[in-house]
Amino acid sequence: MKKMKVVLLVFVMLFVCASTAFADQQTGTYIHQGGNLRVHYAAYDSHIGGYMSIYIYRVTTSGEVLIDSFSEEGGRPGHDIHQGARDLGNQPAGTYKYVAVAPSGWMGPSVWFGS
Repeated sequence: MKKMKVVLLVFVMLFVCASTAFADQQTGTYIHQGGNLRVHYAAYDSHIGGYMSIYIYRVTTSGEVLIDSFSEEGGRPGHDIHQGARDLGNQPAGTYKYVAVAPSGWMGPSVWFGS
């Protein structure tokens, strides 16, 4: 009987670990000419709960500097399409990088820069 409880517990733990939503990560870069910088994003959450997080870095000779980050919650009924823009203000010319993390099963996110 005790052995059966241990086996059952192992199966439950394996099921929980296997059904956990893992995150997908996307990265990209943009060469900015200087001035106002804005990041745009769009994603569809497929009714899967979780958070989409976007991190914006300026690439320098000594490494990457975090400029801004933000998150948006998904998975709530009626709020399945997530889109918007984030104004990063006046930024110097150079290379900028984004890292977007969203739960597996989400469509996207698509991230692009503009002014």
